[in-house]
Amino acid sequence: MENKLDPNMNVLRKNFLELIYAGKNISEAEFNLTDLSIYSKNNTFFSRLSNAVKQSLLDENITLTNEQVECLHLLDSNNLFLSAPTSFGKTYLALEFIARNRKSLNNIIFVVPTISLMNELRKKCFNFFNEEYILITSDAELEQYIDLPRKIIVVVPERISSKKFKSYLNSNEIDLLIYDEIYKLKYEKMSRDTNDRIIKMNSIYKYLVKSAKKIILLGPFIKSVNFDKSEIKIEKFITNLNLVYNEIEKSSDIELDNLKFSNEKKFIYFKSPSSIRSFLAQKSLTTNKENYHKFDVDIIEWISENIHPKWYYSIYLKIGIGIHHGKTPLFLRKYIEHEYSKKDGCIHTILCTSTLMEGINTPTNKLIIYDSPRGTFELNNLIGRVGRLNPKNPQKGKISIYDEKTFELYKPDQWIDLKILYETDEVVTDSPEDEILYLEKSSVDGVPEETIKDLQKTLARNFGIDISEVTDFEIEVGLLIRFLDIYDQITKHDKEWYVINDIKFNLFRSNAQFVTGLLTSSYSFDFEKEYIFDAVYLLMVSGGILKPVIDKFVKTYDPSVDDINIFIDTLFQIDEFIKFKMTKIVGIYELFNSKGLFDKSLNRAFIQSIHMIENYFDSSDGYERILSDLGIPQEDVVLIANEISNFSETIGTENKLKKIKGKETFFRLSPFSKRIIESL
Repeated sequence: MENKLDPNMNVLRKNFLELIYAGKNISEAEFNLTDLSIYSKNNTFFSRLSNAVKQSLLDENITLTNEQVECLHLLDSNNLFLSAPTSFGKTYLALEFIARNRKSLNNIIFVVPTISLMNELRKKCFNFFNEEYILITSDAELEQYIDLPRKIIVVVPERISSKKFKSYLNSNEIDLLIYDEIYKLKYEKMSRDTNDRIIKMNSIYKYLVKSAKKIILLGPFIKSVNFDKSEIKIEKFITNLNLVYNEIEKSSDIELDNLKFSNEKKFIYFKSPSSIRSFLAQKSLTTNKENYHKFDVDIIEWISENIHPKWYYSIYLKIGIGIHHGKTPLFLRKYIEHEYSKKDGCIHTILCTSTLMEGINTPTNKLIIYDSPRGTFELNNLIGRVGRLNPKNPQKGKISIYDEKTFELYKPDQWIDLKILYETDEVVTDSPEDEILYLEKSSVDGVPEETIKDLQKTLARNFGIDISEVTDFEIEVGLLIRFLDIYDQITKHDKEWYVINDIKFNLFRSNAQFVTGLLTSSYSFDFEKEYIFDAVYLLMVSGGILKPVIDKFVKTYDPSVDDINIFIDTLFQIDEFIKFKMTKIVGIYELFNSKGLFDKSLNRAFIQSIHMIENYFDSSDGYERILSDLGIPQEDVVLIANEISNFSETIGTENKLKKIKGKETFFRLSPFSKRIIESL
């Protein structure tokens, strides 16, 4: 194991970085000692020769550090676990390894924890490897290009059909597996990630590490990790080499009341979307016309026409402020990231949660930490995202921490011992049956095993289903038990509305955070019923188009502006709920349908409801999900999908999209879609 967590070297390196960023000179010996030679301006023959050896194949302007080169050498004959600060360039190093070994690597799997990271990685792979590899990020693309020999498959575990994915991998070797942000495989009782998500991520990890010929595991601020259960042979390279310089200050005097335009761009971190809403409600942020920043008129007009002219997102966009969190629609997230990254972009401040900062390539030189993160690790990770690596013109990052409690959390040398959920024997989550079934565990008291045995008997006796078929479809045990409890009721409803109602309230009530936004008590108007109209069903009927649902809300209740904003936020929560929660019922339907258990007449409403859920996010040709993930608004998805389905001879979604430019369809698209296509 290469363990380079030398605190003395870390202090020395920080001192030298401070001198470098201040424009001071340090000697070549000091550059070499601290592995900061990328900042050296030495132009001798020997320095040029050294740099030539360390030059990146992906970008001729990038010179790798000695430690990065060392990692590449380790990878030549070993698997690699790499733990390092964010500025080390861990993901870039994995891409560099692909570039240096492209002739021998045909089947490459990247695993990432979020859609945003998937999109970021897909964009990088398209730029670097489009001529050599086909990019896959969905089941539909995997099926479409299954016979092509050279693929880079980017997987978000909760978004891939395990059955289809494993079926493909069972007949194809994995030449290289890269699991990014590996710390996401740990379980925390207070984690924002749900049990099912953690277990699904670990289940995919378990399967892939047993199958891959070469493995790269990447993560920040991890000082130790064990692979006791998987027993993979892997070199561990742990380093605190930080290549950027940041100043951290405690300041309660941060001017937040009037976030006017400034050339000094910044992120402001909040712990949750609701915290951002509370902040905006409490602060007197001036949104009068005289404070308008240069804003994108086309974008604002589209939002006004397709969502609402008084939606607070667009109001703040006019003064250069973007709101970015997990419930912000993806097309708007992509736009905010892009405008912030541009030198002359329309966004100067982003109010964000950790969603923006977990690995997304939207660098910032200033971060204000307004809320306290969950702990030292998360705080270290947030701060590690600050600072652009620019050896020719280094600029220090500035981090302002809003309160004393958060400031005391910051301990840059306090790294974690990572316990990957699969690699431990203990059953620790609140879904013990799933841990036992999917992660090869056993409980101490045997109660979850009894639950599984009872389920196994019920399935075999009543439906002719074996428990192994449940795991093939990666169905959650708790969800399946709830489904069986209401099986006769939910499958025999005569109307789709009743089926959808059972799914959202009886099967997924604990996940239905949007329900508060449907309560009459959440609004200022008087209404005799407990709930407003069924926005879930209406949004599904409209195919995810918000405008008709918002118009009905306005016409029905004559709401205030605050009411309208609460409802729009609720609709985006519902959209996420349908896409990522309700779709879990599809796997159960497919399993039971494979046994011929449904009658087209008797179970018509149930079958039709399942198809409604399927089609909401994934049309038969698969383009709906792909385009949505790329940041295409729902209003454009069908239009684009119909157009690119004509380009069957063109390989790759991005290449198909490029062919739309200049066509009549292109000019009918939203400004969001046009910019995505133009950027390819």
